[in-house]
Amino acid sequence: MSGTSADGVDAGAFDIRRARGALAVRFIDSCKTAYPAELTAALKRFQPSAPIDYVMALDVEVGRIFAAAARKMIKRLGSRGIKPHLIASHGQTIHHMPEQGATLQIGSAAHIAAATGVAVWSDFRRADMAAGGQGAPLAPVAHLPLFGGANESRAVVNIGGIANLTYIPAGAISLRQLIAYDTGPGNMLIDLVAQKAIGKPMDRNGRLASSGQVSEILISKAMSHPHFKKRPPKSTGRETFGQDFMKWLFPKGRIRWDASLCATMTELAAASIAGEIGRLIKAGRPVGRVIICGGGAKNGYLMKRLAALCAPIAVEDSGEHGLGAGHVETALMAILGYHASNAEALDLCAITGASRPARLGVFTPAP
Repeated sequence: MSGTSADGVDAGAFDIRRARGALAVRFIDSCKTAYPAELTAALKRFQPSAPIDYVMALDVEVGRIFAAAARKMIKRLGSRGIKPHLIASHGQTIHHMPEQGATLQIGSAAHIAAATGVAVWSDFRRADMAAGGQGAPLAPVAHLPLFGGANESRAVVNIGGIANLTYIPAGAISLRQLIAYDTGPGNMLIDLVAQKAIGKPMDRNGRLASSGQVSEILISKAMSHPHFKKRPPKSTGRETFGQDFMKWLFPKGRIRWDASLCATMTELAAASIAGEIGRLIKAGRPVGRVIICGGGAKNGYLMKRLAALCAPIAVEDSGEHGLGAGHVETALMAILGYHASNAEALDLCAITGASRPARLGVFTPAP
């Protein structure tokens, strides 16, 4: 799995079985394989006008790194006498156009299968989009079995480059019972400011942001962005909340890349998430607690702001509920692979807007 931060590949190994009709997901191991700095830079500045031969070369390069990550994991499992049945790969999203029913995740599955000798399921979004859906978010497929509560309604928020929210009513057993969508920017704009201000890929633990002052004027303008006014289902990505968003926020181009801008972008992430929690409650959907997963859970300042804005509702790290924040997205890939290998259609109609359930994924056999 590689998300919108485009900094490398997270690999996870999971044992998935059915127990009394429900999925039982057991974490086994994990490892990370970093992208070369030049690849991360190329992915972050990617434009859809790029020549097709450049896109094809990126597909192979990313595929080889995914293959290296898979081999690393297979070696770790082998030392414990474990052999994987299949690999599920998200790939790297380089462009997402839900209104046109199109999306592109690169990272050649054929190269992964060839390098590992293991069958690969990949390309999980397009079948949903062919059925009229947004192709995202897919996270609820994991959030329901991992974090559903029998007696409590919960909001699960994955904070990657983009943040997405899953509302799970108490006792929910079906994806049709959930509400899920992309709330807006998560780490993406924070990372952008950190790179410009201090030359670091992220604001580790929110240190830079915590030393700055939030601009309420910028927050007010940012929250007027059309994405926040859309009603679910909705999805978004770097094409909306990347460099173009900063150009929209600063039309005259006068940007001070400093701690205060980092604080403001952190506040935007927290405020946009908390705002959606508030809308759920206003719509008569109680929220007993907010569970955070993804890289944003490691940002202490962001978590502090979320807790303040969501109070008195508890905001908790997913690790308190059985699976660490950094493992949830790889668990999602494993679960998607499990459903695909068992020819199970997923009913994401209430989440993505699809017109019918769809069998997600494209199969690449072992050589």
